[in-house]
Amino acid sequence: MPIPSSVLAQILAPPRMRQPVLGKIVIRSTVEDFQVEEIPSYPLTGSGQHAWMWVEKRGITSSQMINLISSRLQIRGADVGLAGQKDRHAVTRQYVSVPARCAEAATKISEPQLKVLNVTLHKNRLKTGHHRGNRFRLTVRSLDGSAFSADDLQQVSQRMVELTAAGFPNYYGPQRFGHGGNTINEGLKLLQGRLPKDYWPENQSQRLRRLALSSVQSAVFNLLAGQRIAAGTAGTPVAGDVVIRRGGIKPFLWPQDSTTPDLLPAGPMFGPKMVAAADPVRTQEQECLQLLGLNGSEFTRFPALTSGARRTMLEFAADCSAQLNSDGSLLLQFSLSAGTYATTLLREIASGVQDSGEEQVAVTIPDATDSADRLPAKPMVAEDAENASGSVEAPAASESAETDQPEHSPEATHEQP
Repeated sequence: MPIPSSVLAQILAPPRMRQPVLGKIVIRSTVEDFQVEEIPSYPLTGSGQHAWMWVEKRGITSSQMINLISSRLQIRGADVGLAGQKDRHAVTRQYVSVPARCAEAATKISEPQLKVLNVTLHKNRLKTGHHRGNRFRLTVRSLDGSAFSADDLQQVSQRMVELTAAGFPNYYGPQRFGHGGNTINEGLKLLQGRLPKDYWPENQSQRLRRLALSSVQSAVFNLLAGQRIAAGTAGTPVAGDVVIRRGGIKPFLWPQDSTTPDLLPAGPMFGPKMVAAADPVRTQEQECLQLLGLNGSEFTRFPALTSGARRTMLEFAADCSAQLNSDGSLLLQFSLSAGTYATTLLREIASGVQDSGEEQVAVTIPDATDSADRLPAKPMVAEDAENASGSVEAPAASESAETDQPEHSPEATHEQP
């Protein structure tokens, strides 16, 4: 049974914290309008068994990038390490690791869609989640084509100060859930044993199963976080909350007599390893599950894909700036921690965000080097490469540490491995 439209609206368009200061805007009119640079977790050693390439990717998916690199270097795709997948319709810069024997050949990769800017040796392979976050450089345009004014710039600049100091909702963006929430419905069917085993192509089944299940977890998070935003308690612990220290990684049940500052309520990413809340928060979380016809036990069917985690309900921007371009567009620059959606931040600035990149991706057939990256006949699960967040999602903090990927394994501790 499809998700009720009223529930789906709460997931895809949850409440804002503030009234927007701009009308509707357009992002990614060109790939240059959306630029993302990965923030690494640690310095490289300069020696070791792995070559880390600092690459610039343009207009291709992360899967296509891996195919291209493995083809040029004559290695397996499994030998290519990423901290997180990046947007397709964007200019993105990130580290990619390959075996050290490939270092010299790697320096020669220079394609229109992928350029290796430099290569540095390091002792370990790059693993999923091993980056602190992403720096964004976004050009936004008004939907009606009119130029932004100096007053618009002033209001946006002030709003970005607020987003740095007081934070904004840490929602998952609508691209997480597929067109019209299709990915959530697929995940629900999978959890309930109602999805045919051959629903997805065999060579993509594991990845798409993971994304569908993660979409359901994310939907429950958005429902709960939206309720807390509306109540004004998303940044203030209440009895029964699980909290994470601001800038920290480990969730724990909030001691009501605690005077520790900077403890943030952490919403649920359901799974067997998730730190449980106490009442009344536990009851509220169960009610959100019930809106999707779940009780929580379903996630134990896929412990490797839905281990469970916690994610703070607020996130905080850093290094924010805004400037008015000569063509009347606005240039916004800011940094976000791994797994935070840039479109969620933009919702606190503009009344609507039209993503031209999503439209172009929807009608463009990938030009992958193998069939694994071509559109399947079955409905496609929404790409988890944060189409407006920079990299593959960090689901939240689990009992160990933070990850920046959809498997919900322990998140990167940001220490040198």
